[in-house]
Amino acid sequence: MKRTILLVLLTLALVASGVFAQTTITYTRWAGTQEAIDFGKMVDTFTASHPNIKVTTDFLPWDAYWQKVQTTVLAGNAADVISMASGMQGAFITRGVFRVMDDLPGAKALYAEMAKGGRDADMVAGKIRAMPVGAGVRTMIYNKALLDKAGLTYPDPSTPMTWDKFAAMAGKLSIKTGDAYVQYQAYFHVMEMYEAFVLGYGGQILDSWTKPTKVLINSAKAIQGLTVMQNMFKNSVFPPYTGEWQTQYGTPDDAVATGKIVFEQTGPWGFGPLVDKKIDIGTAPLPVGIVANRATHGYLNSLALARNIKAGAVTNAAWEFVKWACGAEGQLEFTKTGDLPANTKAMAQAQASNPYSSSNAILTKEIMKPFFSELPFVVYGPMLPTSEFGGLVQTALTDMFQMRATPQQTAAKIEKDGNSIIASLFE
Repeated sequence: MKRTILLVLLTLALVASGVFAQTTITYTRWAGTQEAIDFGKMVDTFTASHPNIKVTTDFLPWDAYWQKVQTTVLAGNAADVISMASGMQGAFITRGVFRVMDDLPGAKALYAEMAKGGRDADMVAGKIRAMPVGAGVRTMIYNKALLDKAGLTYPDPSTPMTWDKFAAMAGKLSIKTGDAYVQYQAYFHVMEMYEAFVLGYGGQILDSWTKPTKVLINSAKAIQGLTVMQNMFKNSVFPPYTGEWQTQYGTPDDAVATGKIVFEQTGPWGFGPLVDKKIDIGTAPLPVGIVANRATHGYLNSLALARNIKAGAVTNAAWEFVKWACGAEGQLEFTKTGDLPANTKAMAQAQASNPYSSSNAILTKEIMKPFFSELPFVVYGPMLPTSEFGGLVQTALTDMFQMRATPQQTAAKIEKDGNSIIASLFE
């Protein structure tokens, strides 16, 4: 009897001290069926080491997710922890709908651990609006047999070649039969690569990715990058630009599988068709213009805190989850869902442990080496409240790729019309 009373008193004391008290937070993200399972496991790993925090998850398909985020943010009842993707977050991150993180314990130190591209993407007007949690990046995938046939050596898996050297290979890799090409050297995602060409030759596009005041692309260095890019089409390094994602050469994610393309540009998600066709492949980083200005386009996933989050225990618990997920420990769990680390402290650990091979045996350390080589040089591009600037760039580059405009005319158009767009967005 005395023992029972003591146990009851001990339990009451533990409850009173908060040991058994739990704070519930909500975490939302887009996810397919398998992704929901993977992210659920990540949350379970967190709660196992944080028993005082309960995480309620809400995983939705891509389109439904963004619709719900928009609705709940406007209504003031959004989830506590909200997942962001760089291609979509501009409409949110630039409008002050997230809680600024600067005053949270350890936030500035954690932000400093992120690769530069992530820091540029999640900071608006000098304030941390979200915390980078994972990165996606494309690198070059090539058909070894076609390089062997042309008598060319394989590219280095860590050190990029220059665009000049890459273009010089077209004489052996872009092949004609009669008047028609039956093979092209490369099929890349050029609408995303323009940033790498402009920045890679020392140019700039905007003075800020998140809250720009002016367009900077109309400069000699930026135009040099655009000129090199246009020459890839002029000199038949790339197939003629149609503006379509799916062509007779496949897509930039599976072009090598067609047998008509030597180099494609994709991420770890794009290896399935190559495995199915049993193509012997190699990987290499994207070429560079000037080595000192190395850059490549990537995809950033981040975690934000809702502006309507309750102060006190809920904010503290939500921040604890974000801090864990974006820190070195949580990053290694997050990589199991397919992303590469955004946190520089986790990069070497992920490269050494290579969690990617667990989902796809072809993703060996050697195959993954160029992806890690690219990570420190990833940029995420303009993140503006609307799609107007992106639409302008797409129209202008299409004209340039199809030889209806010179690089000089393209840069001038993007500058003139882009400055008008920016003035209307941030007046």
